Amino acid sequence: MSAPRSLLLFDRDEEPSSWNERMLAGEYAVHASAEAEGLSAQGPSCLVFGSLEEAEAYARQRAAAQPRLRLRIYDHQGFIGKPVLEVRGEQHRGESEISARFRRWMGSALFLGGAALVLYDWSTDFAKTWPATIGFRLVLPGLFLLLTELVLVLVARRKVRG
Repeated sequence: MSAPRSLLLFDRDEEPSSWNERMLAGEYAVHASAEAEGLSAQGPSCLVFGSLEEAEAYARQRAAAQPRLRLRIYDHQGFIGKPVLEVRGEQHRGESEISARFRRWMGSALFLGGAALVLYDWSTDFAKTWPATIGFRLVLPGLFLLLTELVLVLVARRKVRG
């Protein structure tokens, strides 16, 4: 097992400056999540290994030592597409993306609550105006969340069909 080399993700003093352009075909880079201890003082960096087996062994060892860590392994193509492998520690919190459940429930609550306020104000011939004002401001984000979820579901079904 050869010693890994550390590469800055972007090094303006090197040519080429991008980390993946300084790698050879068949090499693999291990990128640690932000919870990693001991980040380089020069900036974000990665470790480059001569084989996938070496990179995977290092990632598993590091994830076992730091359970909150997530490590991703990429080849010389860089961040194009998904990582070759992802290793997560047992206590990794995950990404902060909005879940499908949140989009459905919050989208429905905002849309239906906003629509109810608008309908209430409409039934009083817009005498109060505040329910409609608030209602319209709730309907639009709710509709956006629901339409986003619909598009994601349709795209996923389309991928399954081929």
